[in-house]
Amino acid sequence: MRSLPASSPTGVRSVLARAWSRYRDNPARHLIGISRDLQTRVRHALDEQCGYRGLRPSFGPFLSLLWNEGRPLGAIAGELAISDQACSQLAKLAEAAGYLERRPHAQDRRMKLVMLTARGRALVEDGVRLILESEAEYAALVGSGAYRRFTAALASLYQGLGLPAPTDPALFSRASRSVGVLPLIAVRVQRELMEATVAQGHAGLKMSHGQVLPLIGIEGARIHEIARLQRVSRQAISATTRDLEALGYLRRAPDPRDRRGVVLGLTRRGEALLADSVAALDGLERLFRRILGGARLEELTRVARDLYHALHLEAEIFEATSGEPAQPKLRGARKAKRNGRDIQQLASSLRRRLGSGDAARLAALLEPRAERGST
Repeated sequence: MRSLPASSPTGVRSVLARAWSRYRDNPARHLIGISRDLQTRVRHALDEQCGYRGLRPSFGPFLSLLWNEGRPLGAIAGELAISDQACSQLAKLAEAAGYLERRPHAQDRRMKLVMLTARGRALVEDGVRLILESEAEYAALVGSGAYRRFTAALASLYQGLGLPAPTDPALFSRASRSVGVLPLIAVRVQRELMEATVAQGHAGLKMSHGQVLPLIGIEGARIHEIARLQRVSRQAISATTRDLEALGYLRRAPDPRDRRGVVLGLTRRGEALLADSVAALDGLERLFRRILGGARLEELTRVARDLYHALHLEAEIFEATSGEPAQPKLRGARKAKRNGRDIQQLASSLRRRLGSGDAARLAALLEPRAERGST
């Protein structure tokens, strides 16, 4: 584990700021964020429009690995880079919801295979359909030509990383050339980064820690903000932060904006983890470059960055006001900027919740009222 230079506080902060800038702006982070947005959209539509209940954020990658055939839980745990215990718990939840079942292995009766039920296969089929529908909005945000090149690069990256190749042409012929491959790419990316940082001396890291650590900036973060961004409960984020505190990566401080709250910040060990994570990102990008080549990696990086920022995926944490009083000359400009950003965030949130079609219908309903109000 590398340590930050023991120079002046200003020098250390400068080194940390450079590391943080790299940590926030990289293709791995952007791909993971877009994947999270896609899964949130699809999960919400499957629940609200299709009537699938009991869905969890991690069901998508888990169930997609079972489309072709049943598999042992240990093999799935390895693909998802989670513990056997966590994988077993996930299987129990999916089984209780009626999406999978367990059957004896044909060659080894002592081993159980988990397999999709008919309802589980219907869930995957509807999920693929909704993924393809989501692409229209993504393409509109970055341009259709750039988006086609982006998804083509994702398909090459999926293959180059050696991820499972679905063989059902009826279901996956289009999905394999779409953003639908991104959730499993994101899982592999997180796994590669975690293993690289563990090798640097950060024992005890888990995939679940990725929900919190990337969102702890130099100025810290708040549990309710992280929970809202990740679309999980505060209790889940609190449990993860306690784990990271016990490992020595996070500390708590009083919230200057709310005396009843706390702000989570990085400890010195957390800052060292940040520096090692940047080294892991460099190694991952070298792998991407070997798979895609320099020009295609630059295109993937540019479009992923554009789409990530267009979706305002982390704006509520990293573009929020600091709580410090604005200077009189700047207060009006900052307020106008904040109001514009709030509207952008609201629009993005409504698109995610309503889907492109319903969002367009809402806009059509609102427009006549605005015209009447202006006369």
